[in-house]
Amino acid sequence: MPLLSQLGSVQLKSVHAEDKRDRSEANVKLSGPDVLEDEAERWKYFFESGCSGWFETIKAHTFRSTFVELRQEEAEVIVEHWEKRQKLGSNAEALFEEAMAALGDCRERLDIAIKTECRASSSGLAFVKLSTRSPKDSRRALAKAKLAYEARLRSIGGTLDDNEKWKILSEEVTRAGAVASGTEALELLLDSERVFEDLEYALRGPKNEAAKGTQQDGASRQYDMCLVARAWDARLSLQSEFRGIAWGGRLTCLCQYFHPLFFPELLDLKTAVEEDCRELFSSAAVTSAVNDLGGNCIIDFAWLGKGDVIIVELNPFDGMCLGTFPASTGLFLWDDEHDRAIMKGEVAFETRVRKSALPPPELKVQCNPDWRRIIYCETEVKSQSQG
Repeated sequence: MPLLSQLGSVQLKSVHAEDKRDRSEANVKLSGPDVLEDEAERWKYFFESGCSGWFETIKAHTFRSTFVELRQEEAEVIVEHWEKRQKLGSNAEALFEEAMAALGDCRERLDIAIKTECRASSSGLAFVKLSTRSPKDSRRALAKAKLAYEARLRSIGGTLDDNEKWKILSEEVTRAGAVASGTEALELLLDSERVFEDLEYALRGPKNEAAKGTQQDGASRQYDMCLVARAWDARLSLQSEFRGIAWGGRLTCLCQYFHPLFFPELLDLKTAVEEDCRELFSSAAVTSAVNDLGGNCIIDFAWLGKGDVIIVELNPFDGMCLGTFPASTGLFLWDDEHDRAIMKGEVAFETRVRKSALPPPELKVQCNPDWRRIIYCETEVKSQSQG
């Protein structure tokens, strides 16, 4: 208070207008329209790149799948659940039960589809995702994976290097995404930020042209989302998955999917993997699916042995924002001029696998904080506001 009591005696100095350095106003020079001119096209491309857009074309070359309707009001429940949970984290379980009750019909539809796919799986399990992305970031799944990871470390005994620890945790996180019921699937979907992001984006679809000039004008928007149950295939391993870039209708490059990890066996298999993936890509069905997406996409393969390749999924890649981040492009970097030339097919095709294990400090920073806390037994630090 002493400082405030002296303010009445302060004499303010007059400053000429050209000398003022006032930064309180918004910098409108950097502003742009609220919605990009091509946003409707980007929205359309993003959702057409989802599983429902290409499955029928390449069904002979990918996992069998059962599609499940996700009604718009059900998507709204999932989005609202996530938003409420971020504000009321201490009441998370009650919010979860509330959302599960509101999604009863969805759970029943999912349960039927999952049981169909479980019967087709040698493991009796299924994998459930949006037609766009999966809930692989679920905290519930990670907690399950953590217990399995710790049990495996105890059974192995001895000392493992960081690369081997990351492999074990990656395997258990993948397995934790397997479900056998609609309830288990919804637990993961409600717990995923990726699911929230995609559904929130889906609900912000472009306005329906048919609604213009009607009472619904401004309220009716396009919506394009569904759920997919896929038979769990136990043959897939971390080292079997590869990510390719398609540009201009051609497969331009390939790299291992779990790119921070070192798999020595891939050094000798690289040529065979490349040949088989390129051969499958050149098939009429796959080429057609890629061209339906404008010729540009990310394409994930699973190499199960010589001459045995299946496609995991296609994902959007537009050269601007969709799919261009390092986490998506793996051992290639879109921001690197030479890598970009490879990815755009301007120079020779290239397949990359990691040639040696990353030094522990580099491996540590490559992976997300939640996983790091498990590997390095770190305690999560939560910030607290101070009054």
